Amino acid sequence: MEKYDITKPMKIPVGMHKLNGEPGISFQLNRLVNMDGCDLAVAKEIGLAIKSASDFYRVLKSRADSELEQGHIKNAAALYRMSEFYTDWEDENGLNAWKKARELFFQYYADFFSGERPIVKLVKVPYEGCEMPVLKFNAESPKGTIVMHGGFDSSYEEFFSECEYLRERGYDVYLFEGPGQGECIRLYGAPLVIEWEKPVMAVTEYFDLHDVILVGQSSGGFFAPRASAFDDRVTKCVSIAQFGALKMNFSDNAFVNGLTIGLLNVVLYSFGWLINILYAAKKGKGMPFFRTYFHRMGTTNVYRLAKILWSIDLRPIADKLTKDYLIIGGSRDSMACRAGLGRHLLILRKAQSVSSREITEFEQGADHCCCGNQTVAMDAVLLWAEMIERRDRSCNQQNKMGNKR
Repeated sequence: MEKYDITKPMKIPVGMHKLNGEPGISFQLNRLVNMDGCDLAVAKEIGLAIKSASDFYRVLKSRADSELEQGHIKNAAALYRMSEFYTDWEDENGLNAWKKARELFFQYYADFFSGERPIVKLVKVPYEGCEMPVLKFNAESPKGTIVMHGGFDSSYEEFFSECEYLRERGYDVYLFEGPGQGECIRLYGAPLVIEWEKPVMAVTEYFDLHDVILVGQSSGGFFAPRASAFDDRVTKCVSIAQFGALKMNFSDNAFVNGLTIGLLNVVLYSFGWLINILYAAKKGKGMPFFRTYFHRMGTTNVYRLAKILWSIDLRPIADKLTKDYLIIGGSRDSMACRAGLGRHLLILRKAQSVSSREITEFEQGADHCCCGNQTVAMDAVLLWAEMIERRDRSCNQQNKMGNKR
């Protein structure tokens, strides 16, 4: 059976590729390669066969079956996992593909979880009627603690290689899926919560963690700093995606950005009643956007959905954001405008320190979540953490000298 060789250091793929004529599908296929570990040659072949989103599940599932028959566990796990992306949440095919992907994931990385002192340990943390899965990466001589999570549609498989990369460089890492993500929504139906400090504190308190570097990716770029405002165990926070507020991410041009928000409000608040009636009458059929967002956010009401979405905003708690912050953005992020990075920084007026790193097309990690070069993003986190540590040493030394005078 194919398995990862744990004697070799983790290598994260580098490169963004045009894998389909439709940009959204091409990006998801790049996630398949860069975040799930599928071979690029396989993704290229798949990309040619997909003509629309409706082909996505069929094409990926068929190739996953073929790869599994040939014993290619890594490719099969990645393909099954990504095949569910465009499926409806009530579609049994999507759920079965997700379950198969997770099964194969643990087969491929089995040696990480084996032995008396495993490199990685799966722990289930209780949280409001469900169990949040946490992958605990154990460094040999830990020099710090990182807690990592994703965003809207994330699954811990996507960040496994990043966390192992960080572990190899001396950090204990706790990678978890919270409400609205992966196992929590697939098995328990637990929707996303704006109060992300609740699942974060469930993790930090369960493991009794201190001086935590909290890392959030995608919309986790909002959730992580939101949690940092309320959890004193978190002292440093990284946002990998410029997501200070959803309202800040529609356009680089401030006027266009404001106009877009205004038009959305007109549609949602003026015609929300009609959308609600249509949704109820059609039982959501033919309305995939609302089916997905209603499910993820735990509502079936447009007005409630709008309230939740507009609550993705750090500005109301800006005075509570007092930790050290690093914002990592992409110069061509397909999910957020470039100006969102600067707007995010402006919110952090009470922070102990604020740093930013924009990853460019030259570096091949300019798109969402640095897909294409996650290594450069992880290196940015490591270098920033070292910089903060040096700052603290110098400040403490200066304070000691001052006290002696």
